[in-house]
Amino acid sequence: MQQRQCVVLQGDIDWCQSASRKLLVDFDNNNIIYLSDTIKDADSIPQKQAKTQLGKEFDAIVFDGLTQLNPDSLGAIIGTVKAGGVLILWLTNNNPTSLWFQRFNRIVNDFNSKQNLLFIIQQDQVLPQLSLPTERLESDQTYLTDDQQQAVASILKVVHGHRRRPLVLSADRGRGKSASLGIAAAQLIKEGKQTILVTAPSLAIADIVFQHACHLLPDAELSAGLISVKGAEIRFVAPDMLIESEQTADLVLVDEAAAIPTAMLEKLVQQYSRIVFSTTLHGYEGTGRGFAIRFQNILDQKTPDWNNYRMESPIRWDENDMLEKFSFQSLLLDAAPVTDELIGDAQLDDCQFEKLDRLQLIDDEQSLREAFGLMVLAHYRTRPSDCQMMLDRDDISVYAMRYQGHIVASTWVVNEGGLDDELSTAIYNGQRRLKGHLLPQSLLAHAGVSDAGSLRYQRIIRIAVHPVLQQRGIGQALLNKITEQANEYDVIGASFGVSSELLTFWTKSGFIPIRLGIHHDEVSGSHSIMMLQAVSPAGQKILIQAKHRFQQQWFDLLHNQFKQLNVELVIQLSQLFDVDKINLPTADEQEINAFSHAQRGYEFSQLALWNYIKLIISRPVFLTLTQQQQHLCVELVLQHHDWAMIVKDLGYTGKAQIITALRQAIKLLLDQY
Repeated sequence: MQQRQCVVLQGDIDWCQSASRKLLVDFDNNNIIYLSDTIKDADSIPQKQAKTQLGKEFDAIVFDGLTQLNPDSLGAIIGTVKAGGVLILWLTNNNPTSLWFQRFNRIVNDFNSKQNLLFIIQQDQVLPQLSLPTERLESDQTYLTDDQQQAVASILKVVHGHRRRPLVLSADRGRGKSASLGIAAAQLIKEGKQTILVTAPSLAIADIVFQHACHLLPDAELSAGLISVKGAEIRFVAPDMLIESEQTADLVLVDEAAAIPTAMLEKLVQQYSRIVFSTTLHGYEGTGRGFAIRFQNILDQKTPDWNNYRMESPIRWDENDMLEKFSFQSLLLDAAPVTDELIGDAQLDDCQFEKLDRLQLIDDEQSLREAFGLMVLAHYRTRPSDCQMMLDRDDISVYAMRYQGHIVASTWVVNEGGLDDELSTAIYNGQRRLKGHLLPQSLLAHAGVSDAGSLRYQRIIRIAVHPVLQQRGIGQALLNKITEQANEYDVIGASFGVSSELLTFWTKSGFIPIRLGIHHDEVSGSHSIMMLQAVSPAGQKILIQAKHRFQQQWFDLLHNQFKQLNVELVIQLSQLFDVDKINLPTADEQEINAFSHAQRGYEFSQLALWNYIKLIISRPVFLTLTQQQQHLCVELVLQHHDWAMIVKDLGYTGKAQIITALRQAIKLLLDQY
């Protein structure tokens, strides 16, 4: 298979355009695309639209990086250059102030000196002679590699073998992973299976699955997201709809699973006994490896007999493709933390805290790859542009814990706040919204703390500890060190998708929850929680106001916006609240006693019970109830779930048994407190 080629043109825009036309004079004009934010013509699209071209193949791509270079777009579009094709990259030959670009330029020059397929051409120099891509011969073969055949066999085994043995299919780009899903779906339809459901972050992402399935089903009717063959169908269903509708299927195929929140994937594992998850390992969105670790833990718990197959052989390009290697290295697509073996013995006392010097970091490839690799592993959708942000933004600081020279934990911190009174008032009134400054803006606009804008904040935007070293106190020590050095600020905080484990981690480090986002975070699938720690007296004043406001609103929100919030989180958050001595009105006390010790109706005691539970849930005595009793008190009294839902969730036979169980729970609480 032909190698892919790369030409870097360094000159002004007119010369780059002219040189590109000369280089591509013999190429098929219908199979060339320009990505530029300055050129506006029929063959050009803005850089940010690179993702719209995924699934296509081009003979040549011209990427204009003269005024700006979007790393995410470059990483996405490189995968569409076919074998024998060419990437023409326009770069400035000035020495930019961007540290990210200095490193990128260095790698370009490294590849130019080591490879004979990457050329750097200065303005008016002689242009190289490019080879033309040869047309791929049409083949009757279903499989293009043995690897692909084995992948399809693994998918079919999910249907033909034992139930509840999911498959995780992983590969780098260009290995035919999505095509394998489509081939397997078509074969199952030919065997007589009736319903194959396909889900993905979007229908466009799943398009390759449908293309390959349709190719093998010539009699099929194809429409958007649906292939129909004699009553059988391959149908696309969005992930949230798939969970809510609880449809039946012979097989569920999840394409690009790493871009779907893990919480949603966990529900799919529970709902469907025959399911395949595919994910890209070293993609331009960088989610694959972190997903593999996080999701593996879930599968180990839910379906311990799950299987994994990794595809290695590329289909779209040569095994040792230079352009793939270049994209991996320059965009850090294959960045990984230090191997377990080198740091497995590390303890907290062996680690050193350090603020990383970004000038040194771009010349220390090992540290850069270890630091960025940690973030790729720990966070959803860590993109090449995040590395650009880390290296180039002056308001971001990077800290690390090292063990024997290796980075084993890292965090990125951004400075916020210092807003003037006029701007703060406009944000408080809902008239303005700034880019960035998440902590002060949320305190102003959501928490209603009117004097929060002028304070100085540090927000932790990323934190990661090497998986093999977690639970050794290293992450908490890192947070403590950051708090200690934040003496020029008033508040340090973070906002993240909440889970029980993360809430425990941040609470142990002295951070206090002051807001829970009403909407689900689009990345994690969880509600975003904001947690703060005061550094100065002014910060302490703001923190007390925000915490008090959150606690005031909490129980009203539980039966409205947070009606479906996980009960364990409801209890865990409530236990963090400050509650004065329980002092109920006499009428409430009488109603509660009559309900628990006699037969007073629930509907006639509901308000009194709500007043009582919202006080007692914040005390240790509430945790003496059984888990079922705790869930009953929260779901029925605080979240106002209907009877049918509580029967389904907690296994009661009906309303009468629910009321009896609630009487017993309240009586136990009254007897103990």
